[in-house]
Amino acid sequence: MPSEVECPRCHHTFDSGEVRPVDPGVVRWLTEELTWSGQEPTERMYASCPYSAGDTPVSRQRFIQDLAHRGVPETRDADAICFLVRK
Repeated sequence: MPSEVECPRCHHTFDSGEVRPVDPGVVRWLTEELTWSGQEPTERMYASCPYSAGDTPVSRQRFIQDLAHRGVPETRDADAICFLVRK
């Protein structure tokens, strides 16, 4: 049975089994505007991502979650630097 998790920033309750759509701005950036493969620093990639559909900045957390959902996970090296890995 899915549990509910309260989001303290937005005062909204999410069902952990709920499927949230990926932000359209992130999808557009990943599929149309940017071609890369391999490993790239998360901060550099996040800085290059445009805004979501409503011209509202995509949060870093949402950016990372949406990319992971699309098969681009974030990893951390021995120096604690975060990278996005795309095949």
